[in-house]
Amino acid sequence: MEKKFVSNKAFLVNPQGKILFVRHTGKNPDACYEPPGGRMDANESLLEGLQRELREELGIEIEPSKARPFHTDHWRFEDGDQDAVVGIFYIVPIGDVSVQLSHEHTEHVWIDPRQETTVPMFESLRRALDVYRAHEGIVIANDRDLIGHQGFGLIQVITGNGKGKTTSATGLMVRAVGASKKVGVVYFDKGGESHYFERDVLRNLGVDLVATGRDRIDPITGRFDFSIQHVDREEAARGLLEVERMFEAGYDLIIMDEINSTTDLGMLAAEDVLALLEKKPEKTELVFTGRNAPQAFRDRAHLVSEVGLKKHYFYSGVKAREGLDF
Repeated sequence: MEKKFVSNKAFLVNPQGKILFVRHTGKNPDACYEPPGGRMDANESLLEGLQRELREELGIEIEPSKARPFHTDHWRFEDGDQDAVVGIFYIVPIGDVSVQLSHEHTEHVWIDPRQETTVPMFESLRRALDVYRAHEGIVIANDRDLIGHQGFGLIQVITGNGKGKTTSATGLMVRAVGASKKVGVVYFDKGGESHYFERDVLRNLGVDLVATGRDRIDPITGRFDFSIQHVDREEAARGLLEVERMFEAGYDLIIMDEINSTTDLGMLAAEDVLALLEKKPEKTELVFTGRNAPQAFRDRAHLVSEVGLKKHYFYSGVKAREGLDF
């Protein structure tokens, strides 16, 4: 049986968020780039081996306690066993360092993980780069049509099952009004006025505010009515007409609050909402909020934010609090 060994690899991340890759071209001009690091020596710990390799290959000293393992993989060593090498990858933040390559490597490059890269590398290392992006919450900026874009005119989706989607959109409205922009909001499936104390404030700021849908909270029992009725579909359709009116009036920012959940629950067809987007003026910023944003909305958006739920006092029996939750 062929002997297996561990290879420690470091994603050295500089203050600009770029990652150092190196390669040893030798006689092969097509040699692949890889993160620095290598095989452990006998009697070394994992971090001791990583520290030594970086010192030998790059002339860089790291603080081992700052190295965070984030991925493992395995690959073939030369022509040997397919799984001969077990790779352990670490994230290691560093400052603006001077790289002094050893005789093992002749070139180095700083890769921006926020961009697609054409740097040649092995498939196992591309996997590691993808895992790093997911681990750090990095999304590749690949919408080429946005290069050079300035001002309003994009589409945003704020979704997820955490608290704060409408609150975030409300903050956008206040900011836009402060910049002397023309702002409108259509609340889908949020009829009634007694549960939304921010609305009078927005009206006083000059926001064009339209609420559609039934008041789903029983005024006597406080229970929420989850049923979907014909009137709900009619009200949702009215909301789309109100958005179209705001398009025609040349609004700078329009919030379609709870449009995601309204569509997900079947009160609107996603196709009807997408058809409305074809009428959106070029300079109008449009924001969709609500849980369960349909994939078609996500695909059309230029920004998608997920508001996650980690903990909520509601599940401990705390009722909605006036001035905070409504």
